Amino acid sequence: MAFPSILHIDSGKTFRGGQRQLLLLAERLQAMDIKQVIACPSGSELIRRIEGIPTIGLSTSSLSRKLFRRPLREAIGDHGINIIHAHDSESHSLGILLKKKFPESKLMVTRRVIFPPSGPLSRRLKYRKYVDQYIAISRAVAESLIESGVDERKIAVIYSALDIDKIQQTERDEAIRSELPDNYRFLIVSAGALTAEKDFATAIKAVKAVSQKIDGVGLVILGEGPEISGLEEMISREKLDNIKLLGHREPMAPIFKACDLFIMTSISEGLNSSAIEAAACGLPLVVSNVGGLPEIAEKEYNGILCGAGHPEEFAEAIRALIDNDKTRIRMGENSVSKSRQFNIDQSAQKTAELYNRILAEQT
Repeated sequence: MAFPSILHIDSGKTFRGGQRQLLLLAERLQAMDIKQVIACPSGSELIRRIEGIPTIGLSTSSLSRKLFRRPLREAIGDHGINIIHAHDSESHSLGILLKKKFPESKLMVTRRVIFPPSGPLSRRLKYRKYVDQYIAISRAVAESLIESGVDERKIAVIYSALDIDKIQQTERDEAIRSELPDNYRFLIVSAGALTAEKDFATAIKAVKAVSQKIDGVGLVILGEGPEISGLEEMISREKLDNIKLLGHREPMAPIFKACDLFIMTSISEGLNSSAIEAAACGLPLVVSNVGGLPEIAEKEYNGILCGAGHPEEFAEAIRALIDNDKTRIRMGENSVSKSRQFNIDQSAQKTAELYNRILAEQT
């Protein structure tokens, strides 16, 4: 049987959850002596962080990436690539173009979102015809693929994962509380790209409602994105001095460990690596009952599930945990246990086994 030789493709210019996952996976595969090449946009944070693995700097233009594929074709020949692993939707399209040129190569696609593919032609050609294997990052993502007509036999669920041991060994950063105007006795944290689907406005409304009944409650939000101006205006208009947007922070674990509770108010979520990291830090989770979030925050075990877009439900859940120390502590301890299901070593091993399996199917 042939040994895996992987061409990873990722089109993301920023360093978000998907790029973080690819980097962690590639580092673990490198430790297993699996040959890899990573193609991602030139100048991106991902390509800057890669060490010891050959890279291809792609154009930052989507059209140029599709038109000028020569570096990718040369890499397939030069490195004996037998698996093209696409890590986002645009890379999926690039992978199909390469698959047509190199039909003996296997095409694997990691799917991270729960919304279904758009249009019957897209579902029939892009999602059903050319792909040899899908990795769904949660059961919820797998179900959305099946509902779109993808053969269930082509789907493997391998969770997005983090270095849980490293996170759990991280020291807490008490200084974070000094960034609020008072030393709040109960600090809530949320994190993610400031985009519409994360719906941080609901988190702000929920904490505002809690603060009207309970003193000493603060919220910090970590992340950057296009919604920042609207969120800043909302906080200023409502005079919410107990809520702060702290921008991009890395690492997040020291901040998480200085907080008391994690909240995620997304309206759509394939899984959510920030929630996984918060669980590894021992925080109880209050999250939207959407997508893969319930696979991290198990109801009444380590989390409370709320209706997306319903700040009153989030506020009620937060108040319940503030008022019940015993439940909050129990859920935090359970979060640590739950987080071990999302260890990068396990996910990388499962991915390597999947590479070998799809290569064996061609012989």
